[in-house]
Amino acid sequence: MEAGHVRERLHQAMHRGSRKASEEEVAEVAAVVLAVVAEVTAELAEVIAELAARLEALEKRAS
Repeated sequence: MEAGHVRERLHQAMHRGSRKASEEEVAEVAAVVLAVVAEVTAELAEVIAELAARLEALEKRAS
């Protein structure tokens, strides 16, 4: 999913006006939000793994 697509979908959802969103629209926005959360979670997991590897290397050098 491209960042521009996600941004556009969220922008449209936020600026629909006073009418109530349909269940389908809510489901679509929820899917986009879940995709963003999944990507952020994956990135965070990579950062944590890299930090753990660096910490382990530092501890080995200190020993």
